[in-house]
Amino acid sequence: MLDFGLTDLVPEEYNTRLWSELVDGDEITGKILIGELERSIIGEREFAQFYMVISNSRDRSKWVCKFSSPYSPETDTLHIAVGSALYTFLDSLHHVVNRTPLNWKENYYLHFPQFQKTVNQSLDTVTVKAVPPVNDDEGLVNLVVTSAVIKPETTSSSPATIYSLAEKDPTLLQAYSSLRNKGDRITIKNISFQLKSFFDDGDISEVDYENALSALKRLKPSVDYL
Repeated sequence: MLDFGLTDLVPEEYNTRLWSELVDGDEITGKILIGELERSIIGEREFAQFYMVISNSRDRSKWVCKFSSPYSPETDTLHIAVGSALYTFLDSLHHVVNRTPLNWKENYYLHFPQFQKTVNQSLDTVTVKAVPPVNDDEGLVNLVVTSAVIKPETTSSSPATIYSLAEKDPTLLQAYSSLRNKGDRITIKNISFQLKSFFDDGDISEVDYENALSALKRLKPSVDYL
């Protein structure tokens, strides 16, 4: 018998709620999911949009939010300007998860495939709070991440050494090899300096630079050398 995916399981029904229903001060907690990227042309510029869904199993609500931003197909990145709703969400998410300062960058360049993969595979639940929009033209409250729960398997499978991490990241491997060739000590600090040097010289993109730094933060503080 061939399996055509038929099942007797009845899916849970959720009440779909929209971003436009939220008002200042509202909070949502639930499992987060980032949908696929959809591209469109507006005038002479290319844009992309994606849906974020936060599902709360307690009250069976499913909140659907749609983000849109200028898009560069060559690098598969979104250009996120300060003041936009997407900037507020991403900046606060980065702050909560990676302990970076708020308003860390004036603008963000988001490599969407990596963002989607990390959120969907590594984050379990998030809590977001509705706040007044920075840009009134958007007509919606902004969403600020106030807490996030990382899936246990994400932290338990973190690499134990700089080298094991570099084996999975070409940019880190490039920095690692450069230090080795110069005879410098392999430490997180030295790797970070080497990455900054590559970025300043134009040898790596901002996306690769930021992703490599984020990967380094997955190492435990005690791991400072090979």
